Amino acid sequence: MNKQKKLLLSSLAALILGLTGCQSTNTMTVTTESQTVVIPKVPNKVVVMNYGALDTLDALGKGSIVVGTPLSVIPSYLQQYSKAHITDTGNMKEPNIDAIKQAKPDLIIIDGRQAKRTEELSKIAPVLNLSVDTKNYLASTKNHINILANMTGTDKVATDLIQSLETKINNTQVLAQASNKKAIVAIHNNGKMILINTSSSAALIHEVLKVKRAVSVVATINPDPKVRPKPVFIDIQFINKVKPDIIYIVDRSKAIGQQAMVTNYFDQKLLKKNKTHIVYLTPDLWYLSGGGAESLDRQIDEVINSLK
Repeated sequence: MNKQKKLLLSSLAALILGLTGCQSTNTMTVTTESQTVVIPKVPNKVVVMNYGALDTLDALGKGSIVVGTPLSVIPSYLQQYSKAHITDTGNMKEPNIDAIKQAKPDLIIIDGRQAKRTEELSKIAPVLNLSVDTKNYLASTKNHINILANMTGTDKVATDLIQSLETKINNTQVLAQASNKKAIVAIHNNGKMILINTSSSAALIHEVLKVKRAVSVVATINPDPKVRPKPVFIDIQFINKVKPDIIYIVDRSKAIGQQAMVTNYFDQKLLKKNKTHIVYLTPDLWYLSGGGAESLDRQIDEVINSLK
C-alpha cells in the first residue's frame, strides 16, 4: 500500500473517530422503566406532555427550555407556563402533532397517556417516556429526576431535591406508622366514587408514605389478568363494612374541567357513625400530575396534614 493511500485511510479513520466522538458528546443513552432511548444531552427546546417532568424541570431551574406543553388543563401550581410564550400542544391524551412540529423540539417527554403516539411523535424528535412505575414509585420518581438533571447539567440541584424529599418522606412514614388511622384512596368520576387501590395515588400514599390500608391490595386484585376487574364503588354498604378512618378523594371530573363532586356526596351521619374523615386531595395535582420533584413534595404535604 503506497504512502498516499495510507494517508487517505488514516484521514478517513480520524474523521470517523471524530464524528463518533461528537455524537457521544452530544447525545446520551437513557434507560427508564419502559424504554432505552438516545436523546440529546443538552436539549435547547423540549416539548413536555408530562406535568411531573415539567415540574421537575422547573424545580431544577430549567423551565426555560420548555417550548410546548398541554395548556388547557395545566395544574394550578404550574400556571406560570400558561402565561409564558410556549406552544399549547393539545390535551393529555391527544397531542396536537402539527403544533408540536411547529415548536421544532429537540426532545419530546411523554407519559403513559401519550404512549400510543410514540411512533408518530418519534418522527418529530426523540421521545422520552417518563411514566411512573407504580410498583416502584419512589425509585422510579428519583430515577426520572436524575435523568432530567443529567440531561440539563443540574445534578447537584437534583441531589439536594432528592435528599429533601427523602427526609420529608421519612418524617411522614414515622407519623403514619405512629397513627392508628387506616385509609382508602378513591376517585370521583361523573358522579361515582370508585376505589383505586392499586393506582399511582394509592402507591404513593400506602407504599411510599406507609399510611395503613383499610383494604388490602390482595382483596382488589383480579387473579385472572385477562379479565378486567369490576369497579368497587364507595357507598353506604362499603363504608359500613370497611369503616375507613380516612377516605382520600381524587376528583377526576374536577381535574379535567367537568362537574365536580357534590359537597353532600356522603351522608354526614354515616361518616360520623363510622368515624370516617374525608380528605379532598388537590384534583389537578393528583390526577394530572405526580411523579415529579415539585408535585411529590406537594403531595406529601397534603398527606402529612391529613395525619395530624
